Amino acid sequence: MSNLFSILDMSRRTMQSYQSALQTSEQNISSAGDPTYHRQVAVIRPTPGLPYRGPSAFSRAIQLGTGVSLTTITRRRDVFVENQIRQVDQRLGRLESEELGLSRIEVVFNEFSGSSSFNSTLSEFFNAWETLAQEPPNAAFRAELRAKGEALAGDLRSAYEELELIQAGFAEDVQIRVDRVNSLLEQLAEVHEDIGRSKVGPFPAHDLMDLRDGVVSEIADLVDVRVFENADGTVSLFLDGTAIIRQEEVNKLQVVSKDNDGGSTKLSKIVANRVGRLSDLRVESGAIGGLLNVQDEIIPGLMKNLDSVAYKLSREINGMHQNGTGLDGEAGRSFFQFNLPDGAVASGTEEVLLEAPVRAAATIALTGDIKTNLNNIAAGQGGARGDNSVANQIVQVRDNLLFADNTLNVFDFYNSSVVTLGGRTQSNARQLKSAELIREQLDSRYQDISGVSIDEELVDVLIAQNVFQAAARLMTTIDGMTDTVINRMAPR
Repeated sequence: MSNLFSILDMSRRTMQSYQSALQTSEQNISSAGDPTYHRQVAVIRPTPGLPYRGPSAFSRAIQLGTGVSLTTITRRRDVFVENQIRQVDQRLGRLESEELGLSRIEVVFNEFSGSSSFNSTLSEFFNAWETLAQEPPNAAFRAELRAKGEALAGDLRSAYEELELIQAGFAEDVQIRVDRVNSLLEQLAEVHEDIGRSKVGPFPAHDLMDLRDGVVSEIADLVDVRVFENADGTVSLFLDGTAIIRQEEVNKLQVVSKDNDGGSTKLSKIVANRVGRLSDLRVESGAIGGLLNVQDEIIPGLMKNLDSVAYKLSREINGMHQNGTGLDGEAGRSFFQFNLPDGAVASGTEEVLLEAPVRAAATIALTGDIKTNLNNIAAGQGGARGDNSVANQIVQVRDNLLFADNTLNVFDFYNSSVVTLGGRTQSNARQLKSAELIREQLDSRYQDISGVSIDEELVDVLIAQNVFQAAARLMTTIDGMTDTVINRMAPR
């Protein structure tokens, strides 16, 4: 049955509940500048009513209200939006890393642009053969040809070695970021431990969960993890099907060297301990995924094209040069040479070579015969000093369709490689811009749901303040009524 004391207790609960609501609004206002903070809302619900029946036996039973109480404090969030943000952040991380790699690669090929472009070097090399064909015995023409041959080989070596240096730098970048992932996993394990200690009844540790989500977001920027939230407030993260953290159990990532197929550069791959053994992990997104894509796909593709140019030019030119004779009447000499993966020197005319060897462009050079004696350059076949048949054949190599299934000459093949690189850079820039716009839209939705609006919080503060004041005045009124009943209605 309702009485003055139950009304006092109702006022007390109301004041306590809305005092908590005021404190929650103050927490929101003070944390408005934290981008990882989720707005908190005090959930105030009516308490169970008391049954009451009137004095008559025929009176209907009713429920008298007993006031309200603070049920819980919730975090305003939309898990679907946050998952979308995480996926876009992973894509942004990959595109930004690829943009970094492509910008470094473009520097290499920009060095071979303009008047000192590789096309110019190649043209000057064939022009030197054409000049030599006009007067095969001329020592000055032969010296010019040798210099242009050295320049051609030097350009190929320089471009290849620059790509190798960039590729090696990515291995260091991958290691730095993997170390960061492992550090974040350790932090997340500590947060999980704190969440378990701090959770009290229906009131979860919201501030710790904000910290948890912030760490998870930073991990997602680096690798394409899948996130599963557990009932105890912790999260489990999976990378390529492997759990890298469950509660406080961390499975750290490792960076190991992988087979480079004869290349000299140390390449990296990511592994984790899966059921007692190291297993390769496929990382496709995030900053690390972008770095690995540049290391494993983009740079090797460009290196392969340079190897193809070095190998096929050497094979064609050497095949003709070996059939010619120098001014001493000797035949069988090669003009260019390069190294095989086992260190052996090759000319490209060997029958066992069915495709371009790895690092052919990195090791191409003039043969010792050409470097040491200009007379060993074979311009003709018959031994006559005016014979220019071989020189004329080599001049035709610049127009021979040797590449892309015999559809492109050497100029078109090289240019297509550069254009493809430029197109990939432009495509990456467009995708990056698109991802940034999507991220802005998702962030706007996130702020609408989880962000703190100072205006809304001030409205909530005014409502809570007015309810608190009303409950306090009610308590004062009931106190006066109690005083009247106890002190003023007593018999004298």
